[in-house]
Amino acid sequence: MAQAGIQENPQTAPAIRLMFGGDVMLGRHVKEHILRDGPDYPLEPVAQLRSAPDLTVVNLECALTSSLDTWTGAPKAFYFGAPPQAIHSLLGAGIDMVSLANNHALDFGVDGLVETQRLLRRHGIQQAGTGRDIGEAAAPAIVERCGVRFGMAAFCDHQQDFSARPNSPGIAYLDLDDEFAAVAALRSALEPLQRVAVDWPILSLHWGPNMALRPSQKFRRLAHPAIEMGWKILFGHSAHIFQGIEIHRGCPIIYAVGNLVDDYRGDPEFRNDHQLLFEMELAGGGLRRTVLHPLVIEECQARPAADAHLDYIADWMNALCGEMGTRMRRDGAWLWIDGPSAFN
Repeated sequence: MAQAGIQENPQTAPAIRLMFGGDVMLGRHVKEHILRDGPDYPLEPVAQLRSAPDLTVVNLECALTSSLDTWTGAPKAFYFGAPPQAIHSLLGAGIDMVSLANNHALDFGVDGLVETQRLLRRHGIQQAGTGRDIGEAAAPAIVERCGVRFGMAAFCDHQQDFSARPNSPGIAYLDLDDEFAAVAALRSALEPLQRVAVDWPILSLHWGPNMALRPSQKFRRLAHPAIEMGWKILFGHSAHIFQGIEIHRGCPIIYAVGNLVDDYRGDPEFRNDHQLLFEMELAGGGLRRTVLHPLVIEECQARPAADAHLDYIADWMNALCGEMGTRMRRDGAWLWIDGPSAFN
């Protein structure tokens, strides 16, 4: 396995394309569209964008279940549940792997989680971040594409009562307030991926508050040692809006990918209806380029952005990346960030 930041003839090696999408919430009003307009409705306009990627990963922020029985713990403001046929929303958009370590995975109880897991397995979508016990919840998902092995472990820093226990199901919960213990836990999660020589270990973190424009200093303190210990991509989510990308030791840190589809009220300050898909070109063991696909969410549907929407997304992402020392480039509707291998 190539070490972080070390490239092996990247310009001549064939590229593998890895796509990251944000939170996929298929409940409430999105559910109504699925039942009325069919499961392809929420993501069909952007399905063409993932025709090139070899692997597409998202955070699935709802249960896929026929159950109407919600979580029996402390009451929540929102419970996100999609009908079982919403599995075809994921399949139609070419989604291959999902993180389930989030604060909505058990909104419809253990039965809802089990049904979600069963549907994903039946249809060949890999999953990480939940399990029958803490060991299974923390275990990585591993897939191979074009002879390259990808592995993802997933954790969440909130909804502690959803935590998997030694003898009970739930999510892989991680207390980020204890930074020393958190770093140790991330190192432990990496070890099984290193043992089986995964080429691209991916760390999925559902972390932080909603509508956070930038990552906290604590998150940056945690992200850097994660890359330094051997994680090669950090895939962050929970903010519901995108944040800037940082390249650390040749490896990408996406602190927040934002949302891919939802029914949330658009906030005029945060403009959370403006989103991005992140497509990484990987070659020779390194990052060649990250292409950014601007989106808007309208009427519970993800759509390619254009005109003023595109300009807003491009300008704001350029500013956020610039704050992290990352240069975003633009040529018309094309937005991208060159990887370190582009200069070798």
